[in-house]
Amino acid sequence: MKTRIKEEVDLLRGRFSALEHGPNFEWVRIPVFPFPKGRFNKASGPILFALPVGYPQTGPDNFFTDVDLRLVGGSLPPGFNASPQSSSGPAPVPGNWGWFSWHPNKWTAAAEITAGDNLLVFVTGIQMCLRGEESI
Repeated sequence: MKTRIKEEVDLLRGRFSALEHGPNFEWVRIPVFPFPKGRFNKASGPILFALPVGYPQTGPDNFFTDVDLRLVGGSLPPGFNASPQSSSGPAPVPGNWGWFSWHPNKWTAAAEITAGDNLLVFVTGIQMCLRGEESI
């Protein structure tokens, strides 16, 4: 299974070259993730998410970013919690994390990585969530 996760991480690294991961691929961190222009109090920040034990049959759930992320007006973004403890567990990397309660509408992995859901699809969903285009 680690071979598949490594292939998915490599696919994601094609878009985010500075991507980091846990020694056993238990988490993925994108140190500089661009936030939607004009929506937040910062242009970019880290994104972190854990990979569940049953991955890829079980998809990732929730994601972390800087605890001080706010909408331009100063309020918390929808679905954001200023805590490193998510409903799926604690942030897998130490830091000042907050988390978005965000869940893919469906998760269907396929034998061929690009034929179904994968880490790149999950991160595309994160981008949609941050833009406010997908319900949380």
